[in-house]
Amino acid sequence: MQSRAFGFLIACALFALLLPMSSAQSLTVYAKAPLDDTNQPLLEEFFIAENGGIIPASSSDDPVRWNWWCWSEETGSDWPDDDGIYRRDYLGVNPNNDTEKKLVEHRVNPDKVDVEMDGEVNVVMGEDKIRFVQFHLEITPMVNLSNQALLYIVLTEDQARDHHGREAVQLVREMRPEVGFSLQAFNTSNVVYEWPADHLEAAGVDLEDEPAGWSYTIAIFGNIDNATMQHELLLLRHGNLPTPYLHTTPSQQWMPLAFSAVAIIIAATVVSNARKRELMIPHITTGWKTDDLTTIIVRIRAGATGFSITDWKVLEPWALRGRPPKTSLLPNEEKGFTLSLRRAEEEDCHIEVGLDLDELGAWRQHIWLPHPSPSTRPSVSEPDA
Repeated sequence: MQSRAFGFLIACALFALLLPMSSAQSLTVYAKAPLDDTNQPLLEEFFIAENGGIIPASSSDDPVRWNWWCWSEETGSDWPDDDGIYRRDYLGVNPNNDTEKKLVEHRVNPDKVDVEMDGEVNVVMGEDKIRFVQFHLEITPMVNLSNQALLYIVLTEDQARDHHGREAVQLVREMRPEVGFSLQAFNTSNVVYEWPADHLEAAGVDLEDEPAGWSYTIAIFGNIDNATMQHELLLLRHGNLPTPYLHTTPSQQWMPLAFSAVAIIIAATVVSNARKRELMIPHITTGWKTDDLTTIIVRIRAGATGFSITDWKVLEPWALRGRPPKTSLLPNEEKGFTLSLRRAEEEDCHIEVGLDLDELGAWRQHIWLPHPSPSTRPSVSEPDA
C-alpha cells in the first residue's frame, strides 16, 4: 500500500516539474474568485455501491462530501471511476460488502490551525480556447509537517446524472494529489496547481457548455510527527468553482436586474402614455354629402379630455368657402357639422384640423377623404343641428 502511494507521489512530483512548461502559453482568465477562507470542520467520504445504494445522512449539518464511484467498467456508466478506485484501494474499502466502511470521516479541529492557506481560483482559457482550472495558492505550515504530507484538489459535481439515469450529489469528477510545497514551519510556498483541460475532458467536465454546478475542495493530509504514518486532515477548504456571475459584488450582481427593471418601467411608461394619449385624442370622421362634392360632412367625438378647434385647412387644388366653425367640445362630447368647398375637383381631398387639447396642448390631425366614383360615392346623412 505504502509503495503504491509513494510511486504516485513520484509521478505527481514529475508532473509538477513539467507543469511550468505546459503553462507557458498565453492564458485568458474567464472567471476568478478568492479562495474560500472558511476552514471546514468535517470531511465525509462515501463510496457509492454498484447498485446505487442510498447515501447515508450526514453526521453534520453542512459537511464537505466526496462521493466516490468505482463501477463504470461494470455498469457502463459514463461517470469517471479511476480516482474512486484509487481512493477505495488506498483506504482499503469494499463498497459492496463492507457496509460499515463505506463512510469514512475526517475531522478538523477548528481551534487549532496547523496550516494557513490563501490564494485564488481561476478558470482560464489557453490559445485553443479550451477552459481549465488553476489554483494559485500561498501555503504556510504553522508546524513542521511530516514527509508524507499530501495536498488533494478535488472537483465535485453538485448534481450529477449519468446516461443510465443514475443520480448523485457531490460526485467526485477529478482528484489530484499534489506535492511541491514546504513542510517546514512558517516557510511560505507560492505554488500553482492545475486541473488540465485533457483531464477535465476525460472526467466528463465541459466548463464551456456547463460553467456552473461545480465545487472544489482543497485538503491537506499529513502529520506533524514523522514517527507515525497516519494521515490526519490538517486543512480543508471548499467552495464553488467561479463563474463570471458567481463572484461579483452585490451591486454588480443586481446591476443586470436593475437595468432590466428600469427598461421594463420605461417601456411600461411609454406604453401607458401612448395609451393615455390615444384615449385623449378626438375621433374625427368625414364623408361626402350625397351627390354633392362641394360639401363634407364632419362628425367629431371628444376623447377623455376636452379640446377646441383652432383652424381648418384643405390642401390644393381644393379650397374652403367661408369660415368653418371653431368649436369646443367637452370630454366624450360629440358634434357634427359641414365644411363647404368652392368647387368640386377631380382629386382626393386632404383636410387638416388644428386642435388645442386640454392636457396635450397643440395637436394637428390629418384626414384623407378619397374622391368617390359614382358607383362608390357614400351616402352620409346631414349632421345634427
